[in-house]
Amino acid sequence: MKTPYDAAIRVQRREIDAMSVAINLQVNLLNQIDQAREEVRTSIVREADVAAADLSISSHAYMERIRAEQNRLTRDGAAQGARLDQLRSKAASAYGAYRAIEVAAEGFVADANRQSANAEQAGIDDSSAVAFLKARRTPRGKSGR
Repeated sequence: MKTPYDAAIRVQRREIDAMSVAINLQVNLLNQIDQAREEVRTSIVREADVAAADLSISSHAYMERIRAEQNRLTRDGAAQGARLDQLRSKAASAYGAYRAIEVAAEGFVADANRQSANAEQAGIDDSSAVAFLKARRTPRGKSGR
């Protein structure tokens, strides 16, 4: 049954779908940042081992650059994590609005069904009352009075 809430439900459903896509993209971005941070950690360990084995190689500049990269990735990860939390909050709000509209639509359908059932019952009651009155009514001449 169509309801006046159908358009709002479709809009909310699209918004939830868009939030889901945005959240998935954000999760993928966070995974890429975590992978890059792991690669930086591995690189730091490898370069530290190389520098420890050969004292004639100065790795201070490289280590400074790679640590700056590690710090940047940590900041980016924190920022993207905050963005993910914000998207999840918006998605929860959108889902709450969707459910509220959906419940209103269900109430509309239930009211329409109840009104239809009441009208049908009233028709049946009227038909029964007419049949009862016809059955009770007897011609006055035949009653013996």
